[in-house]
Amino acid sequence: EDVLYLLNGLGIATGIDMDKLIGAGQRICAVLDKPNGSRVARARLASA
Repeated sequence: EDVLYLLNGLGIATGIDMDKLIGAGQRICAVLDKPNGSRVARARLASA
């Protein structure tokens, strides 16, 4: 998520949906029982 955020900030189109990527990361972290290390995901989830 952090790299995607950087690329988007630079105006580089990736075609990747940030919200879907964050959701996938959250599911993976839940399955692995690990905290999400993404700064972007933590910031977006905290503001939701």
